[in-house]
Amino acid sequence: MVRVATVQFEAGPDATPEANVARASEVLRANVADVDLACLPEYFATPYFPKEQDPESFDFAVTEESPLVETLCEVAAEIETALILPIFEKGHPGGRYYNTALVVSKAGEIVGKYRKLHPFQRPGYNETYYFSPGDLGAPVFEVAGLSVGVMICYDRHFPEIARVQALRGADIVFVPTCSFGEENRDAVWSAELRAMAVSNSVYVAGVNRAGTEGGSTHFGASMVADPTGEELGRLGPEPDTLVAEVDPSHVSQVRRTTKHLNDIRAELLPDLDRL
Repeated sequence: MVRVATVQFEAGPDATPEANVARASEVLRANVADVDLACLPEYFATPYFPKEQDPESFDFAVTEESPLVETLCEVAAEIETALILPIFEKGHPGGRYYNTALVVSKAGEIVGKYRKLHPFQRPGYNETYYFSPGDLGAPVFEVAGLSVGVMICYDRHFPEIARVQALRGADIVFVPTCSFGEENRDAVWSAELRAMAVSNSVYVAGVNRAGTEGGSTHFGASMVADPTGEELGRLGPEPDTLVAEVDPSHVSQVRRTTKHLNDIRAELLPDLDRL
């Protein structure tokens, strides 16, 4: 069994990234030191700055070598827990920025990254102003004894991402998110994640933020579903940490039974593997 955690963190809307990282470090030390792999939510270190188009918000962007990232890599090594760390990534000198999740090993080393494929653009959600679409496809990472896929927030509405990751051997897909609450929103969230788990015979862990920001409330509801769609646990709206046990052999057994992935007509979907 591999122990995983969804860290439903409340980022201080008026706090600096340094203050949020300091608090997140303490939460990790207190809650996931006995866990193999933990995931923080999208925008855990910053406010939801895409609410406005503000050139100064590009100051939130960091590189892999930044003190923010180095601090959390050091925490991972200290507590021997692998981490998934969403960041606003300062990508290339030419001005491309990404909504990125870094994958950090138990030794505190960055072993890979996922870049959000679908920045969300609606009134009050100006992600395409800040982020270029991800250019790394849908990779799978070997970390903490698991084959791990990652997608970020709005990506969960595009089922082809999890399908490709499952075909590439993922045991679990993490979905770090920064979603605000509306009527029945948490119910839709749960249904989406459980459906993702069932259709791909994979564990799915959704990791949302908690707290209120700019008059809007994050609904929380971080959860883990097993490959049959059974919820292994779900949090309420408050800051909290959910720990669940993941069994890669259960993934294999479910896939032998359902054969969803085996029955895919790959010749009819030749573009899937390009992700």
